[in-house]
Amino acid sequence: MTDANINLNVHEIGIILSALQLLQHRDENLIAREYGSTEALYNKLNTIWQTLDTTETGLRNDVIPSY
Repeated sequence: MTDANINLNVHEIGIILSALQLLQHRDENLIAREYGSTEALYNKLNTIWQTLDTTETGLRNDVIPSY
């Protein structure tokens, strides 16, 4: 199997987008050699993220961070 479908909410996609933005150039190159372009992944996820309701992307009192 080469593809998998997973359900991600707006918060989870936001986390991945933030992580992709924080990659160092060296890390981007290492990832690109092994898996492909991080920019392409970012663009794909960002397109999806923009279609979602992002009005409540901040932490609420009932949400406990996983870190």
